[in-house]
Amino acid sequence: MSDSKIYRDGDKLIKIYLSDPYEYVAQAYKKQKFAYDAGLPVPAVFGVKRINRTQTALEMEHIEGSPLILRYEGKADEIQAMRIMAKLQCQMHTIDASNSDLPCLITDYVNEIKKTPYLSGQIKEALLALIKQLDNEKSSLCHGDMHPGNIIVNDKGSWIVDLESIAKGAPAADACMTYFYAKRWAADNQNQSDELYLHIFCEESGIQSDEVLAWLPVIAGVQININDENDRAFISNFLEKWYRSTSE
Repeated sequence: MSDSKIYRDGDKLIKIYLSDPYEYVAQAYKKQKFAYDAGLPVPAVFGVKRINRTQTALEMEHIEGSPLILRYEGKADEIQAMRIMAKLQCQMHTIDASNSDLPCLITDYVNEIKKTPYLSGQIKEALLALIKQLDNEKSSLCHGDMHPGNIIVNDKGSWIVDLESIAKGAPAADACMTYFYAKRWAADNQNQSDELYLHIFCEESGIQSDEVLAWLPVIAGVQININDENDRAFISNFLEKWYRSTSE
């Protein structure tokens, strides 16, 4: 995850990247502009500018509102929030990105798994083999990091934000990333947010739950690079159990 700081300048939101190179920020601009030009509910993006020799800023539209995750006040609110998120995610997935120069979701997954220091060589090999079995070369527009913290809600509607992970790929893989976020949330809060999200996404998309869940070990291998040690321990335990089950 990039180190950044954000401040408001009138109707604009300025996101300053503290350590990422100019090229990374320029790519983030292209991704957000692609989503905006496709008609998706995302903030308009205005440009990229250098702050100094090491820092670059992305200028975008400021959307007034609060993150969807803050709207959880009860079971009914959680169901509504999950449906809002699933609908937005499915809306993204209807966009054909095959002719774009956006990165490939599967390539990003492969790179994340290969570079991680938190997995053994055997588990890496097993995950990379699984990707080859699952990759169906779909080129839908995928968020890559969809969760309730990346959706802003106000009285006028809902907007998707934090678009740096956008890529083209399989909707089931993108949904599985969101499912695994919810799975960790459910484990911490002793609820069933993961199963609730999965049910609603499959209902909205027409994709079968088995198709989503097939990506689960791969997504765990990608998310193990997270900075939180407790989350890493949870993911590591999950992957060890999965690997043992495939070796028996």
